[in-house]
Amino acid sequence: MTKNSIAGKKRPTGRSLRTDYDSAWKDVIEELFTYFIEFFFPGIYRDIDFSRKIEFLSQELRKIMPDGKVGKRLADVLAKVYLKDGSMKCICIFIHIEVQGQPQEDFMERMYIYNYRAFDKFKETGVGVVSAAVLTDEDVNFRPDEYRISYWGFDLRMKIPIVKIIDYKVNEQKRKELEHSNNPMTLIVRAQLKNFEAEKGDDSKKYDVKRELIRECYAGGFSRDAARTLLKFIDWLLRVPEELEEKLSEEIIKLEEEYKMPYVTSWERRAAEAGMEKGIEAGIERGIEKGIEKGINKGKKQGVDEEKIRTAKRMLNDGLAVETIAKYTGLTARKIEKLKTTQQTH
Repeated sequence: MTKNSIAGKKRPTGRSLRTDYDSAWKDVIEELFTYFIEFFFPGIYRDIDFSRKIEFLSQELRKIMPDGKVGKRLADVLAKVYLKDGSMKCICIFIHIEVQGQPQEDFMERMYIYNYRAFDKFKETGVGVVSAAVLTDEDVNFRPDEYRISYWGFDLRMKIPIVKIIDYKVNEQKRKELEHSNNPMTLIVRAQLKNFEAEKGDDSKKYDVKRELIRECYAGGFSRDAARTLLKFIDWLLRVPEELEEKLSEEIIKLEEEYKMPYVTSWERRAAEAGMEKGIEAGIERGIEKGIEKGINKGKKQGVDEEKIRTAKRMLNDGLAVETIAKYTGLTARKIEKLKTTQQTH
């Protein structure tokens, strides 16, 4: 196992790491959408009727934003929402949120292309398309919020609301907002800011920062689902060598016991792999009699299955929904229901 691995796999680099980062932001937006809009775009938040179902249009987004010059941005989210305003109660808007990690000169041109493609696709329904952006780069001067073409009396202008994460460090008013808010997004912002600092340090610095953020998450009093999303974001954002991840996993176990909140991420995956390794060993021993290859395969499956069942039982004890347990363990809902029935009869 190499030192730059995580969860038993090589740590992704380049495009792969960028994809992981985009995906982590996308999960935050979709899984904590209400909190996300409330914290970063309060003006939009006040007009949305959150009693109506919010629909994320991933398939439609891929159709209107194909690979090419504008690039493939996995962090893009197209959300269908309804307004509180009675006159627009039956009208939907689409909020396209761009999470931009590095300054790019053509950023606003891409935002314009995204916007008009979405508008063109949904114009027959009469809805409006609103674009907004969260910028995660460290350049305090990079603030693109307008796209404009003006020639010979022709004037085209698009202006969007933007949020700069770095402002929560350099702007006093923003710092106060961060200090006095209990919105889960405060931890996302702090994680992003601390990552700026940790990237300039060594692995031990990153470890300390990651451990601190994880403890803040457990102590934050967030809902179980929100905590899972936050911890997953922290896990992807701050990468440390495998030996430090193993050390961190020991602290995670203590926190889970202290706060009664299990979490499935790289730490739990490592536990599953440990079970698999034990299974492999057992399989090899049996393979002496029945064939090494057959024994190893059986041992792998048995080790993984046993660990999944143990994890599912812990999650059932903590009151998690069957659907959630199935998502994180890979077990079928029927199998989990059976485990649940067995536990209730004992």
